[in-house]
Amino acid sequence: MPYIRGVKLDDPPTKYRAERIISLLRKLVPDTVNKPEFLDEDLAISIYYALFLPFPILKEPERKDTKEIMKYTLISALLSSNNLKSVKQYTIADSTTSTVVSAVLLETITEELQKAAQPHGGDMNSKQKSDTQFGQSKNTDLSNTVDKALESIKDVAKQAKEITNLTMKFAAGNASMLSLDDVIQDVINLSKNTNVKAILEVLKLIEETDTYIRVKKIPSPRGELEGYELGNDVEKIVPSELALPKELFLIKYAEKDLLLYRKVVSRDYGKFYILLDKSGSMMGLKIIWAKAVALALAQRAVRERREFYVRFFDSIPYPPIHISRRIHGRDVIKLLEYLARIRANGGTDITRAILTAVDDIVSTTPKSRISDIILITDGEDRVAVDMVKKGLARANARLHTVMIHGNNPDLRAISESYMVATKLDKQEALKVVMLGQGGSTP
Repeated sequence: MPYIRGVKLDDPPTKYRAERIISLLRKLVPDTVNKPEFLDEDLAISIYYALFLPFPILKEPERKDTKEIMKYTLISALLSSNNLKSVKQYTIADSTTSTVVSAVLLETITEELQKAAQPHGGDMNSKQKSDTQFGQSKNTDLSNTVDKALESIKDVAKQAKEITNLTMKFAAGNASMLSLDDVIQDVINLSKNTNVKAILEVLKLIEETDTYIRVKKIPSPRGELEGYELGNDVEKIVPSELALPKELFLIKYAEKDLLLYRKVVSRDYGKFYILLDKSGSMMGLKIIWAKAVALALAQRAVRERREFYVRFFDSIPYPPIHISRRIHGRDVIKLLEYLARIRANGGTDITRAILTAVDDIVSTTPKSRISDIILITDGEDRVAVDMVKKGLARANARLHTVMIHGNNPDLRAISESYMVATKLDKQEALKVVMLGQGGSTP
């Protein structure tokens, strides 16, 4: 029986969420750890709604056995904890973040109870340990355990919320409340990843990127309605104009003064291909900044409805990650996981990386569409200029180069646009995001 008023475990969505949290807990806590017996679906869903609801109300247990009292006492300690407010600012009305935090909170509570039980002897069986944990937690130790657990998961809750927000921003209009459930374990892992935290911190500097992105529209009588205009294209005429007297209609037609629907379609772009240098010299802020910029560029690709590739390279190109035009929540998690996993080391071979990108574009993109390759590097490696030029022409692709703390005359000569980043700040990141917009050089 859940301990939050109005919550019923026999409701299918509620039962699904409880089972999901318990399933995650089993993956988070090793089988070698003796889990307290009271960690069941009733407790899991009670913790979930204690985090999800703005003002949850505690409900008395129907039975008064030891296990029920234990669960009730734990939820009561949770709701009365001074640390709960700092966690709930990230979980209220957010099902994904509430699920993540519920599972991690139960994991942390289990670890705290396990630590408390250890001094009482390592030869006790599971039942004895569970009883010992209960005996200790029944007193003020339980409140301390919950307080410690909430304190330790604040950063995880914050990062999980930022990941969820990032996902929803990418997949706006495509996501449901269950869109991340199939990758919730990955969300938990990313929430604990310090490299992801660093990338998201830099991404905050350019979080208003969408404001600067302008998707080019092309007039089309069969496009989507964007507004109104004057003219004499009868395919776009507003029906009210047809009610005009014949003479007046003909005059307005001759003078191109008829009220028309303005219809447009988005320009049909080719691929958006990001090449990220991961050589040893890119270690530190350089690679973190480059990864954050890659995420911002991915947002631009979504706005422009373009296929998006990211490929790391050093002395050799590494397998890329591909995001289709219709992005889903799991794709964003996969992209974030891919960016966080790569570490800077190795040499630099820029020519090989560009030609690999060219081959990918040629094999999958009609030549009529212009593709963009954005190269982010600090390498002063020599480039086979003629070979790269021929490759770009073959793929109908434009090369945009971002040099970090350096200069490369070969790349400057063959790039549609070329910029040098020295401060690695918001303004330079926005310039990178705008590369190739409208076909102009920033």
